[in-house]
Amino acid sequence: MATATLTLPKETVEKLGSMAAQTGVTVSDLADKAIQQYLRREAEKKIAREEEAYCAQHDQLLKKYRGQYIAMHKGQVVDCDMDELALYLRIRRQYPQTGILIKHVTAKPDNVWHIRSLHLRHSAVNPITPKFALYSPN
Repeated sequence: MATATLTLPKETVEKLGSMAAQTGVTVSDLADKAIQQYLRREAEKKIAREEEAYCAQHDQLLKKYRGQYIAMHKGQVVDCDMDELALYLRIRRQYPQTGILIKHVTAKPDNVWHIRSLHLRHSAVNPITPKFALYSPN
């Protein structure tokens, strides 16, 4: 654990205290949970933006990376490999706390499945073959 000092509006602090008392958790635990949920939602939004960039650039990506796995960050390919696991491991080292889209470049854009912990969420990009969007929930 690390310690951080946050300046929050009085009303927010009161609401946190009230909710913590109602649920039987500490204010710190409740704030941590809220922050983690926010970070997770932001990571999911980032992956959705990367999916949109992938679809928009699909024709160009297909010419350059057909059959390869690519990693997209900020709408740009930051790495590629024929081996999905090797790419994933490199990306996790290079971008340990960042949502990065990993896609197999094929003739048609694929479905994207979001996997985080025990939750599964599907985005219908194309109803052909499911693929996975890998990202760090933190």
